[in-house]
Amino acid sequence: MRITSNDFKDDHISLLSNSDFSGRVVNNDNFLYWGDVIKTSEEGTEYMFRVIEQTEFIDDSTFQPFSGVKMDPYIKRCVATTIESPEKLMYICRSQLGVEEKYEQKVLPPGEFNVDGFICVFDVSVVPGRSIVKQLETVTNILKNIKNTKKPVVLVTTKNDKFHEAYVQEVQKLVSQNEFKKAVPIVETSAYLNINVDVAFIVLAHIIDRFKGRTKIVPYLESVKNEY
Repeated sequence: MRITSNDFKDDHISLLSNSDFSGRVVNNDNFLYWGDVIKTSEEGTEYMFRVIEQTEFIDDSTFQPFSGVKMDPYIKRCVATTIESPEKLMYICRSQLGVEEKYEQKVLPPGEFNVDGFICVFDVSVVPGRSIVKQLETVTNILKNIKNTKKPVVLVTTKNDKFHEAYVQEVQKLVSQNEFKKAVPIVETSAYLNINVDVAFIVLAHIIDRFKGRTKIVPYLESVKNEY
């Protein structure tokens, strides 16, 4: 994780060469280690976050997932509660791949990485060729699988700086379903504008910590007004 919003980069890629895939940052895995950071909540409690992002990398020579990698379907793999990858380095940016020695090198702690909670991300911007029906189906299945782990989850909508109202409404309908109602809070964010990003993590930490107070979640548009 990056300490300040000035460290934000939006130029990331899932298409990799074999050498980049086998390097220490990706480490022949379909997940990234984003490092760790300490954040302080409004009530003054410090929380340490160590972040893993589940993804799927594509071989740039075949345009297929890398062969030889044991891989469950994404909706199953992304809810793993224990993860291990010896000597895996923190991911910083795509330019880091292949020249890792030129960047800060923070290693994923050895042994099994225990996942305490999940942030499930839902992009509310329009992407050409992407079906909202398929997107909803995938996220619904992921939330169901997370529920089975008994771990807490926060549904985080991203790219609210480019939000489409229909997508926002569909997310609200999703968490209103009986199986998710009152169990899956929504935090509306924009990483590009640095709106509510820290809030998403603090909300999750409060659930994990069984915080007795009220966690304040401010809607995106209201947060933008307060910020600007």
